[in-house]
Amino acid sequence: MYFLLVNVAERFSMLKYGLAAILVFIGIKMLIVDFYHIPIAVSLGTVGTILLVTLLINVWVNRREDRRKALSGD
Repeated sequence: MYFLLVNVAERFSMLKYGLAAILVFIGIKMLIVDFYHIPIAVSLGTVGTILLVTLLINVWVNRREDRRKALSGD
């Protein structure tokens, strides 16, 4: 199980940036809760969008790296 997770973590190298963006969003949301209430649907949509964009970037980066490796013969 560990080796499977290590390989998956390697494939999702950009996920840490997406999670950092989610944490920043949640932190800002917590700071402004006294001044402005962000609806739950908007919050969940924002978190989902950040995750989706991060995963799409991972797919794009992985395909580009795979193509580069295939062309170089590694």
